[in-house]
This record gives sequence, structure tokens and C-alpha cells, in this order.
Amino acid sequence: MSTDTAATDEQDQALVARIAAGDRAAFELLFREYGERVFRYTHRLISDVTKAEEVTNDVMLEVWKTAARFEGRSKVSTWILGITRHLALNAVRRKQLDTVDVDEAAPVADEHDVPAALDHDRDVLKAALAKALGKLSTDHRDVIELTFFHGLSYQEIADVVGCPENTVKTRMFHARKQLKGYLVSAGIDPDSVEMAS
Repeated sequence: MSTDTAATDEQDQALVARIAAGDRAAFELLFREYGERVFRYTHRLISDVTKAEEVTNDVMLEVWKTAARFEGRSKVSTWILGITRHLALNAVRRKQLDTVDVDEAAPVADEHDVPAALDHDRDVLKAALAKALGKLSTDHRDVIELTFFHGLSYQEIADVVGCPENTVKTRMFHARKQLKGYLVSAGIDPDSVEMAS
């Protein structure tokens, strides 16, 4: 874990401790830090923007209610993404929502996007990547998503999805192999695709 990552997690853990004591200002800070990230992850799992917003609120409410039980055995981001995955999958089961076919999902605004006129090639690559990701199983898409879009380690992914770390490694191996195959068959050089949120 880098020094910056460790410092950020220490700050997040301090916020969680304050939230556990009922500090609403700390909760608002944590919501600002994680709300968009939780929404984007949820939006990639379920096809309904309104439901993704509801799940995001449910996740943050769960963080508020369970902050006192956070033991710090994982990073705060891992804990929050684990709650997100659990609640999003519950929403899919409960409401029988369709999971997102990634290439059909509505785009989510991102402050890091460059003007459309400047990134036509990037859009083509992103579309190819989205289509390829949509062909992966949920388990394989999860490891790609959590690694490349959220920066989690294999152990953190294991904590989020509830399986052994070696299973995550196996899933990643197969997911990369399948993804590469899908991209090559679409005429895209896999090395030209940058997987970023």
C-alpha cells in the first residue's frame, strides 16, 4: 500500500470513527468522497439509473448505521464497495431488475472526460471495451471492474465478493484471456485499450 493510499485510508477510518459517534459532518464528507464512486459501480451492475441512485443512498445509510461495527480489517473503500455489491445484487434479486449489458448502459458523466471532439478514437475503444466487458460473466466482470475501475488488490476483491484470493486470481486470469479474445475478434489491439473509469 502506497503512502498516499495509507494516508487516505487513515483519514477514511477517522471519518468512519466519527460517523460511529454520530458526527453528521463526517458522514457528509464520506458521502462526498464515495457517493459518486458507489453510484458508478452500482450503475454498472444494474440497468436502472433511479434504482442505482436508491442503492447508493441505501449503501451510505448502511455505512451510517454500521460504522460502529467497522473493525478496520480492510480498507474503508473495500468495506464500502462490499456493501455496494451486496445491496446492488439484492436489488437485482428483489426487484428482478436486469443486470446492465454494459454496452447498452447510459453514460455516466465523469469530470475526467475530455471534450467529445478530441476523443473520437477513445470513444471507439471505450465502446469496444464496454461491449467486451458485457460478454463476460458477472464473476469475471466483477474482478475486472474492481481491479481497473476501483483499484482494489486481489485480497480486497476477495473481501468484497466473498471468495478466496486464489479464486479471484483464477477469475482474473480467465477474464483477461476472454477479454483479450473479444477485443481481438472486434479488430481492437488489446494493448490500445486503457481500462479507467
